Amino acid sequence: MLTSIWTSYDVPMSCVTKSPASNFTSSWQLHQEMALPKSKYEEDVYINNHTAVWGSWWKDHQWGYKCCKQFIRNSYCTGAAGIEAAEAAADLMKANIARKEASEDVVAPTEEKQLATWGTEIPDDLVLDQAKLAEALEKEDKRKREEKDERKRKYNVKWNDEVTAEDMEAYRMK
Repeated sequence: MLTSIWTSYDVPMSCVTKSPASNFTSSWQLHQEMALPKSKYEEDVYINNHTAVWGSWWKDHQWGYKCCKQFIRNSYCTGAAGIEAAEAAADLMKANIARKEASEDVVAPTEEKQLATWGTEIPDDLVLDQAKLAEALEKEDKRKREEKDERKRKYNVKWNDEVTAEDMEAYRMK
């Protein structure tokens, strides 16, 4: 690497000219062919193959590069190909969202039955087992008694948290 006043800049080899008579490059020849930076400010330096400065593009309350429409400051410029890829990804995302919304419109009949069971409306065709209902009533009474003093509960208590139709009916009856 050449050591001169231009060491802080990357010097392309095409800028270096060698005279046929000598085997060295003068700094004056280097200065004549090397493009000087457009500004002394850091914001005006083109990095990572960009052709526009950071902050030359604004969208959705974010700054970015105008040349490739990227919001990431230290990203590599992909140019028109990157813009097309981003648009294709956005179109694909919109299609996926539309497909998901269409599939959510169809509600399964089992979900409707469960919602009716746990809601305020009780369907007429709901059949409850009387033995399980009596057991659920006893469990509800026991839960209410133990609810008053939770200090008696052990540290590693494991119980079944699933709520059955009989448990729900016992809760409504109390």
